[in-house]
Amino acid sequence: MEIFKLKISRIVHWDYFPMLIFGLLILIFHFFVRPSGDDIVYGTVFYNEPVLTFIHDAYYSWSSRIVIMPVAAFFAGNAFSFFSIINILVYLLLFFIISKLFVYENKRKTNWVLAFLLVCVPFVSMMTTAGWVVTSIHYLWPLTFGLVAIYPIKKLCLGEVIQWYEYPLYFLAAIFGMNMEIVAAILMSVYLAFSFYFIYKKKISGFVILMTIIFVGNIGFVFLCPGNGIREASEIVANFPEYVTFGFLQKLTISATSHMFSIDQNYILLAVTAMAAVFSWQKYKSWLPRVIGISPFIFCVLINIFRVIILSPKFSFLFYKVTGNTIDSWVTFTGITTGYLGFYHYLVFIFMSIFVIILLLMTYILFKDSDKLGIAVLVMGASIMSRVVMGFSPTVYESGARTFLFQYIAIVIFGILMYSEFKPLMTGNEQKRLFQLLGFIGVFGYLESFLKLI
Repeated sequence: MEIFKLKISRIVHWDYFPMLIFGLLILIFHFFVRPSGDDIVYGTVFYNEPVLTFIHDAYYSWSSRIVIMPVAAFFAGNAFSFFSIINILVYLLLFFIISKLFVYENKRKTNWVLAFLLVCVPFVSMMTTAGWVVTSIHYLWPLTFGLVAIYPIKKLCLGEVIQWYEYPLYFLAAIFGMNMEIVAAILMSVYLAFSFYFIYKKKISGFVILMTIIFVGNIGFVFLCPGNGIREASEIVANFPEYVTFGFLQKLTISATSHMFSIDQNYILLAVTAMAAVFSWQKYKSWLPRVIGISPFIFCVLINIFRVIILSPKFSFLFYKVTGNTIDSWVTFTGITTGYLGFYHYLVFIFMSIFVIILLLMTYILFKDSDKLGIAVLVMGASIMSRVVMGFSPTVYESGARTFLFQYIAIVIFGILMYSEFKPLMTGNEQKRLFQLLGFIGVFGYLESFLKLI
């Protein structure tokens, strides 16, 4: 009995015990979801044609995701319980690799913060948009494996030894991750940046150079894939015919409006920007950096208010009772997300451009005295660019909430960087209050997702 208690105690006090709790919470989700939407379509694929035929047809008529699509078809065509087990392991891997990449010290407590922030991510809203199985494999899995592919760079930077058997694992993770376009762009950018860095430091790594070449070549593969062009043309005709007339500025504009009106209600952006406000207020005494630090939180609140105004039936009813007019006579979600761009689109573009500038300034004032400045800028830049690139897809509105996954995870990472940076500057009581507050927000974030399943 004592031995059993000792083992339990070791698990509870393990640095990665919060990861197990996070996995348990994700497991609960899987009891309430079932295949739907594209899961049903993908599930019949291999009953109708061989794998190689499916890959060939996909490449020439639909998509460059010739690795991801057959994997999605395989899992959609098998028992959901089998997929659920693998999917939960991917969630655990996501937690583990974020921790390995960005948690440097006081791991157990910081991993609890990571768990609190991750459960604030609205996974249910995102992963059910096109079917739990297909959306997870097309978005969550490439992101997770893409982070795995970045891990050897950290090991090289720290002078850690990479064992021979690790290279095939990193390579396979990279192959799967880069088959998703946004992840491909992130991997290419990161590896290019560190290739130049290692060359500058005269620490040339053959593995990094090789992977950089592969990632650059993969971007060419994505652009040259005939299926991507065919799919884009068909999506334009079906969902957004005006898109074909848009130039660079117009595409940036729909990227901005998609952020405001396609984003789902969530706690992660509010939690992390609130942390930034508190830390900037603590670090500075002058008004300008404090205003910059608190502004992103205010912007996030305003975005949520605008969404309520446009999307909430209750607000629409109240607006009618007070004014005698329907809010549809002023602005509608359909009017914003279809047709040519008008005054409201460009107003949102200006609003979101200011938001982006303030986010970058906030990142600088928080980390300007830290050795984490470069990483913080890269993470915030990835968060911003993951939304900017969506304006260059005609499915920017059609894809909906699932495309925010990359931004949310980047924001989680940014939150971990902030917590690690500023925790030592807080008193014991301040640390305790912050920890409890993040735990409280995590509970509400999880309930926000869970209540959508029942």
